[in-house]
Amino acid sequence: MLAFPQIDLALSGLFYTPGAGFTLRGQAWEQLLYHSVPVLMVTVNLGLIGLWLFNRVKGRALLGFDGRRLVLLLCLLALLPGLLVNQVFKEHWGRARPVQVTEFGGQRTFTPPFVRSDQRGGAFSSGHAAAAFYLIGVAAVLSGPHSGWVLLATLYALLVGLARIAAGGHFVSDVVTSGFLVLFGYLVLHHLLLGAGNRVADAAGTVRGRPR
Repeated sequence: MLAFPQIDLALSGLFYTPGAGFTLRGQAWEQLLYHSVPVLMVTVNLGLIGLWLFNRVKGRALLGFDGRRLVLLLCLLALLPGLLVNQVFKEHWGRARPVQVTEFGGQRTFTPPFVRSDQRGGAFSSGHAAAAFYLIGVAAVLSGPHSGWVLLATLYALLVGLARIAAGGHFVSDVVTSGFLVLFGYLVLHHLLLGAGNRVADAAGTVRGRPR
């Protein structure tokens, strides 16, 4: 993406009509995907906390969900979509959104991905996409990395990313970057909290009937 930044303009250009702008912006499917993200963030994470409390109070191990898995997911949400993407990159990187650049009828200058800009935009990287990709981690923790839920969450995240690109809110590199940031964060936290030693402890706790 650094070597060929014009890919961003070419892909966003597929959704741009001269004189009319990004015509898919505001359509029902695009708005549904856009507004579904914050709703799912609240619903899913309250559900995770409720599941942990249920297992804790009842001494159950439903879906194998314990305190470490709850910490993993909440830390992933807070550190990656919450802190790194929305507070660090979006607030301080400055990359103009597609709808803002001169190539698509705006007045700001296009900046390649990963290059800091003075254009006062919030394109890099995509907060909605990062939150949607977080749901893949939720599905992997609850049902395993090869489950149908992971496939469904991946499809949803890709559709959210497509909606943001089609609406002129983000370039494809913004979406891809968010996806990889969440992936790397998940792998690091999973190693720290659910590494080999912790899996042995999990197995021992399950045998004793006392999930943590």
